[in-house]
Amino acid sequence: MTECLACGLANPKDQLFCAGCESVLVPEESRIPKEPVVAAQATPLPHPVNARRCGHCGSELAAGFSFCVECGREVQGGRARLVTLTEDGMEESLWVLPDAEVIIGRDVGPLAFLDDPFISPRHCRIFFAKGGLFVEDLGSRNGVYRRLVGETRLSPGAYVRLGRQLLRLDPMDPAPAPAADGTLVWGSPDPGYRYRLVQILQGGILGEVFPLREGENLVGRLSGDVVFPHDRYVSARHAAIGVQGAEIRLRDLGSSNGTFVRLVAPTRLKAGDLLLLGQHLVRVDIEA
Repeated sequence: MTECLACGLANPKDQLFCAGCESVLVPEESRIPKEPVVAAQATPLPHPVNARRCGHCGSELAAGFSFCVECGREVQGGRARLVTLTEDGMEESLWVLPDAEVIIGRDVGPLAFLDDPFISPRHCRIFFAKGGLFVEDLGSRNGVYRRLVGETRLSPGAYVRLGRQLLRLDPMDPAPAPAADGTLVWGSPDPGYRYRLVQILQGGILGEVFPLREGENLVGRLSGDVVFPHDRYVSARHAAIGVQGAEIRLRDLGSSNGTFVRLVAPTRLKAGDLLLLGQHLVRVDIEA
C-alpha cells in the first residue's frame, strides 16, 4: 500500500492517484527522507534526566540527597549543570558542577567518556571566573565545538562541524607574478578566490576542496556552493559563509542539527549552549 502524503489514505501500490483526494501518489522509495535530528534541542528540556551525578567524583546521586555518599561533597543548588544528550535530543545524564574547575576527558573527571575514542584523556576544563562559566580546550586532538547562534566571524584555520562533516577554512595564495621573461602560469580562469573550505576525513586525510567566492556562499545538502548530497544530517539549506574582502562570516540558516565552531580560547558559556566533544553532545544549564 502507498500512503497519500496529502490525506493519509492507504492506496494500492500500483495506483497513480489517491482514491480519496485524487492527489498524485509518491512511492515510498522515491520520497526524500526526513533529516535525522541530532541536536534539535538548544534549550533546557522539561522531562527529568535518567541520572544525576556528583560534579566532583562522578558518582550517581541518590534521589533527594544534597551530598554525595561517595566523596561527601555538597552538591545541591549548584550554579550550573552539564547534561549529555542522546542523538534524538533526549537527556541522558546530568552532572552538577562544583564551584571549582572540572576537567573533562576520556578517563579523568566526572564526565568520563570511555566509549568515545575521539575525546582526549584530558580534553577540556569547565570553570567559573569573572562571574561566569567558561570552557577551555586543554590541547585536545579533536577540539571543543560550540553550536553557533546567529553568526560569527571566522579566521583562516578555523574548523567547523555540520552534519557529519568537518571543514577547515584555509587561505588561498594569490596568482604568482609573471616570470622574468613575461611568461604566465597556465590554469583555469581565476574568479578571485582567496579562501577555501577543505573537507577533513577521518584520520586527518584531506577530502574535497570548495573555493569560496566574494559574497555569500551557501552550504547545504541539495544545492549551493558547498554541497554534501549524501549527508542526511546536513539540511537542504544549512549555513552561509559571507566573504567580504578579508572578513569571513558564518551563519546558520535554521538547520535541524546546527553548525558548530571550534573554540580557540577560553570562552564564556550561556544557558542552553550546546557543546560537541568528540561524538558526544553536551548541554550547559546555568542558573539565572
